[in-house]
Amino acid sequence: MPVAAQIRQRLARRIAGEISLSENPGRVMRKWREMFHIPQIQLAESLVYTDSEGRERSVSPSVISDYESGRRQSPGAKTIKRFVEAIIMLDEQNGGQIVNAFQRLMGVEIPTNIIIDIREFSQSVKVQDFIECIRGQVVAGEELLDREILGYLVVNTTKALDVLSSVGFLKLFEATTDRALILVHVSTGRSPLVAVKGEIKPSLFVLHGVEQIDYLAIELANRERVPLAISRMESIEAMLRRLHTLQKSPLNEKKETNQND
Repeated sequence: MPVAAQIRQRLARRIAGEISLSENPGRVMRKWREMFHIPQIQLAESLVYTDSEGRERSVSPSVISDYESGRRQSPGAKTIKRFVEAIIMLDEQNGGQIVNAFQRLMGVEIPTNIIIDIREFSQSVKVQDFIECIRGQVVAGEELLDREILGYLVVNTTKALDVLSSVGFLKLFEATTDRALILVHVSTGRSPLVAVKGEIKPSLFVLHGVEQIDYLAIELANRERVPLAISRMESIEAMLRRLHTLQKSPLNEKKETNQND
């Protein structure tokens, strides 16, 4: 089996398992739909089923909304399977930016429940442009802003500190070389940066939610020559919306244009 197909299968199993085992499967479905940057209406159009008369139909967007809000009972195995197949298929049509990003994480076995958002760019983006997109303030490595990054990963730091050892953080850094690692729910920034050492590390660290950054975090970033920035966006959701404007896929741009007409 080709490597790409193996990655898709492994990712599909992870997503399906996370939904099935969750106490709130609708919330997990929403998390994955948003991580794949898929609007409810686009997903609904892709969830095809056969009615009692043998005709193929797509579900209503309200059905997706009902699952995600908990108004509809937990989805069965067939619904979860169609959901997973649909978001992966739509990502392939959009250039495979999300599946390609997860390919790096699969190799180092990073748990998906710490991930808030992930993406590979179709073309590299300058660190300075990336920071400006999320209204960031550079606190270390100003001389390194001409670097280019190939994607980003947004991680829930609270969960990561609970489930990742120091070796786990090194694997996380390995999976984000030449990319931006955005850490949210951060107190001071010291804990994750303590693990930074050697050549294998992200090309940019961004902290969101930090009120007062620890001087040691800045010192570590300067020592390891990694730009460090603080995002001043008012919420994680607002930051993600800004990130999703970077290099939109032609398919999504076309759909948004049609919806606005």
